Amino acid sequence: MLLLVAALCAAPLVQAGTLDDIRKRGAMRLGYAESKAPFSFNAKDDGQPAGFSVELCKRVAAAAMRSLGVPSLPVEWVPLDPDSRLEAVASARVDLECGTTTATLSRRRQVDFSLPIFVDGATVMGRAAVAKRISDLQGRRIAVAESTTTVQALDQGLARQQVKAEVVRTRTLAQAFDLLKTGQVDAIAGDRTALVGVYLLEGRIDGLAVFEEILSYEPYALALRRGDSDFRLLVDTALAEMYRTGEIDSVFKTWLAPLGPPSPVLVALYLLNALPE
Repeated sequence: MLLLVAALCAAPLVQAGTLDDIRKRGAMRLGYAESKAPFSFNAKDDGQPAGFSVELCKRVAAAAMRSLGVPSLPVEWVPLDPDSRLEAVASARVDLECGTTTATLSRRRQVDFSLPIFVDGATVMGRAAVAKRISDLQGRRIAVAESTTTVQALDQGLARQQVKAEVVRTRTLAQAFDLLKTGQVDAIAGDRTALVGVYLLEGRIDGLAVFEEILSYEPYALALRRGDSDFRLLVDTALAEMYRTGEIDSVFKTWLAPLGPPSPVLVALYLLNALPE
């Protein structure tokens, strides 16, 4: 008996799964970014979360409702900033993160990721009269949002071309754009779609140009708690069904049409991840 008690005490505690947490809570908690248009942002008309990633998470919430066999599943939207988004997932403050998070191996030490939902690339946007390519940034000031993969990509891109520029770090891309609007920096760096999004959301400025040069490869995915294979399967199943049926096309047109047609790389990404049942 003593041996049995000792063995039970030594056994690791099994962490409840995300679906169990959702069932007990009676609601699903989805984290989102407030100013990452067109992927995740607060809509100006009603202030509600909106965007491409937000829409995908709504589809996942519907799948969770069906899996749990409940008639309804309220969604609690939790705004997250770039610094705390992964910690919020890892600590189970949110069940799923619906933003513009790039899936990387280093981040997978803290959280898991769904199938990729989009592929982007970091680049630079600046005043066309000042700079149109990386080499034009010699001696200039460039703002970039910290806690993003663009920071390293920008440093490496400048080093490759031996460009010495002052890099100004801000908390968000919107803050970086404010510096550009007020003339405090000459350019800002970020994912291409994020740059276009902040331009449309925060106020258009004449004479801006997005560089053609790509600094990095950025596969976006939904972040979820590490080691929860059942919940990850549910998320991936919902996404794969959208890719397989072509439903992803309508979501793309709703939120990303202003960016132009999907690139060949993005089309291939959806085809490769349209996993069969």
